[in-house]
Amino acid sequence: MFDKHRQKKEHAAQEKARAEWQEERDSATELLDYVRTFAGEPTSELVLKKGEALYAKIDDVSLIEDRRGPGEWKGRSQGFSIPVGSIGGRSVRYRVGASRGHYVSGSPVATAVDTGAVFVTNRRVVFRGKRQTRECAYDKLISCEHGDGETTFSVSNRQKTTTIHYGSKLNDWFQFRYEVAFASYQGTTDALVRELEEHLAKLDAARPQVDEPPEPSAL
Repeated sequence: MFDKHRQKKEHAAQEKARAEWQEERDSATELLDYVRTFAGEPTSELVLKKGEALYAKIDDVSLIEDRRGPGEWKGRSQGFSIPVGSIGGRSVRYRVGASRGHYVSGSPVATAVDTGAVFVTNRRVVFRGKRQTRECAYDKLISCEHGDGETTFSVSNRQKTTTIHYGSKLNDWFQFRYEVAFASYQGTTDALVRELEEHLAKLDAARPQVDEPPEPSAL
């Protein structure tokens, strides 16, 4: 009786592991097919350059920039007072002194300065907002750093970095499509395909085993 119960639990655990593996494999296969077949698409929302194609677009994106918080004066006063007379029998004194100190600027605070759409092509990333536009061309790209729900671009023709916030739910979606677009720009799409093929092969080699289900107990 106890052996049957243990076998059922083991079988259920195996089936769960197989289902999770299958989900991961299906996702890896979908990504591989995407890289193999997708070469961008035209768009009327952005003036594309020769040989440029759109790989991703997200609406309701925030443009994040550092803004200085409120500053404060830090210092001290010193001096002395002298009597100048009396009013109504009360002594009146005049203070002579000096104030020494300095003004401390506020710390930078990440602030959403605009909202709009972000376009990812095989030549650049463009933020088009209600008030501002930012273009991060790949031929001027210094670094690209992905965070939780946002990506920061540093380019040589702009002193400040450009951070776009799209939300953590779109982390994998945006970052993968950016990598595919950038691989197209660099001419490394074939290398990306091989990397995904190797990942898929490793998944197949690690396919979980599922034993035959235990026979039902006799009544």
